[in-house]
Amino acid sequence: MKKLVVVLAVLGIIFLAADASFARGIGIKGGYAVMADNYKDLDVDDTPYFGVYFDAGNFLFNNLKFKPGLDYLTLKGPGQQDDADVWGIHLDWYWHFLGQSAISPFLGFGAALNLYDFQSDYEDSDAGLEGFAGVEFAISGPFSLMIEARYVMHDIATREDNMWKLGVGIQYNF
Repeated sequence: MKKLVVVLAVLGIIFLAADASFARGIGIKGGYAVMADNYKDLDVDDTPYFGVYFDAGNFLFNNLKFKPGLDYLTLKGPGQQDDADVWGIHLDWYWHFLGQSAISPFLGFGAALNLYDFQSDYEDSDAGLEGFAGVEFAISGPFSLMIEARYVMHDIATREDNMWKLGVGIQYNF
């Protein structure tokens, strides 16, 4: 619980520290995580995930957006002691290579801090990297819809704990 409070505080500071003209929106996303590499070899089950993200606006140039976020998933292994809740803190950059329009494809990358809380009362954390691609659609009023596919490397030290995340998000733009 203490880690969750720290995560939310950090994200709140990042979001609130932005100038009012800089903060652009808030979104929720969810989807399905498909295990790969070491996770698949260890028979870790594919699982749903969900999260929240903040559109902090343009970063360096108009087509690059900074969207920090937080997500959650549960890893279920063959033994109950292997089960873990995973909280990911993400610092993501979205490059809308055709510019911002009603339909905006993007490529992205980001760093993540993954916090593990195992059933066996063991806690751990790992630094990770993510690469992703998708499309953002401007829909009615202040809302936009995002569809994305991510390749997630949960631990950059071992480079073996990887997964694919296929997700959908909806954002409310200020």
